[in-house]
Amino acid sequence: MEALSDEVARYPWYHSLDLGGGVVTPGMFDHRPVLDRYPLPADLSGMRCLDVATMDGFWAFEMERRGAASVTALDLEDPEELDWPASLRSQDKALDESKGERFALAHRALGSRVERVLMSAYDLGSDRLGQFDFVFCGDLLLHLKDPITPLENIRSVCTGSAVIVNVIKRFRFQRGRALAELDGIDNFEWWVTNLEGLVRLVRAAGFARVDASEPFELPFRTGGDWRGLRGAVRAWV
Repeated sequence: MEALSDEVARYPWYHSLDLGGGVVTPGMFDHRPVLDRYPLPADLSGMRCLDVATMDGFWAFEMERRGAASVTALDLEDPEELDWPASLRSQDKALDESKGERFALAHRALGSRVERVLMSAYDLGSDRLGQFDFVFCGDLLLHLKDPITPLENIRSVCTGSAVIVNVIKRFRFQRGRALAELDGIDNFEWWVTNLEGLVRLVRAAGFARVDASEPFELPFRTGGDWRGLRGAVRAWV
C-alpha cells in the first residue's frame, strides 16, 4: 500500500476515493458523507450506466459498486476543449491535465471494469454509444455555455432515468420562480440556477417527469469552511 500511497500523492485530486487498504485520495470534494443525499438507485443490478464528465471517476465506480452490468465514463482529455471563459483561459489547469492518469490509477487500484470514453457532452448520442438504463451527470452544467444541448443529449441516450446534480443558489426574491445568474468572467461558472431553474432546464430537455430532492451542502475540501449548495433531480423519460 505504500507504493499506492506514493502514487496517489503525485497528483491533485478532484474526488475523494477510497482505494482500499487505508488509501484515500485527498480530493477537493468528498461525497461520501452526503452520498445519501444523491437520489441514485440503491440497486443498479443489470443496468447499463453512464457517468457524464467523470473526472476521477467517483460516480462511475459508485455505480459499478451498486451492481451495474456496465458503466461508461465520459470525459475530455484536453483541458482546452472545455468551455473556458475567455478571461480564464490562461489559468492553471493542472486538475484537468492529469485526470486521465488519476482515473487510470483508481481504476487499477479498484480492479474496475468501467470503460472511460473521450467525448464531449455536446457530442453525446446513441449513434455513438448506444442507450443507457441510467445516466448520472454531476456538477457539469454550470461549466457549460449551453447547458440545454448536453441535457437533450443525455435524454436521447437514456431509456430509464437520469440524476442531474448541479451547484445552485438560493435567490431570496420571487420564491418559486426559476432564476439563473450568469458569470463567465470572474469564475468558471456560466449559468448557475436556483433549484426551480435546474428543474426547468431538465424539463426543457424533454424528460417527462422531474423530481427534485432537498438541496444540500457539499464541503469543499475535507474540514474546509466553504460549502457549496447542490441541487439534485431525478428525471424519467
